[in-house]
Amino acid sequence: MKNWFISLPGPMAAKVVIAVIVVIIGLIALFFVYDWIGTNLLDTGGTIG
Repeated sequence: MKNWFISLPGPMAAKVVIAVIVVIIGLIALFFVYDWIGTNLLDTGGTIG
């Protein structure tokens, strides 16, 4: 992870901004994946008939 951060282009301030943007995009993608799994693959909480 440290090597990935150091290999980013630009000065340190630009590296921090790029890393924060990548983390935010990753968290948003994770949210949508979990939301999709919850609505399509998991039990909807209905009663047993």
